[in-house]
Amino acid sequence: MPNHMDTLISKGKGKFKAMQARLDGVAGVFKTLTEQHGEVEALLTRVKHDPDKRQDLWPKIRTELRSHERAEVQEVYPALRDRGQEPLCSLADQHDAEARELEQLIRRLDLIEITSDAWGRLFEQLVDTVVAHASEEETEIFPLAQSVLGEARARQLDKKFLAAKQRIAQST
Repeated sequence: MPNHMDTLISKGKGKFKAMQARLDGVAGVFKTLTEQHGEVEALLTRVKHDPDKRQDLWPKIRTELRSHERAEVQEVYPALRDRGQEPLCSLADQHDAEARELEQLIRRLDLIEITSDAWGRLFEQLVDTVVAHASEEETEIFPLAQSVLGEARARQLDKKFLAAKQRIAQST
């Protein structure tokens, strides 16, 4: 479980990224997703730079990554596919493939002793995957999706996404 300082750092980075997203014209679900990226990236960085944090933070990281990605797959990316426009459909398919890759990395990490060097190396791969995935979403997918869906639809999706994420987090 994250301590108070871990939580403050995570929330702070999330709020900063959300503010940047809003300044870039991203709202609703896309702002929320960007904020969550910042939060989990901060936790990933804490573990990456302090292996003693693995035991405390891995359960939170795992839950956050799984619930975030699964809720995106259930609520956000189908809305992009429903537009029937390229490149949104292709980007949604690419996202779902990356989400499956992330799930596989999480499963593999859960099978390895958390204090081992092998876990650390695989965790570094997970960090690189998550950071690249989040960057791609924030710079390419979210602005395009926001422009196609509009702010009102992005706000509607935010409520659906958050409800799905909460349900998923409680079940994992």
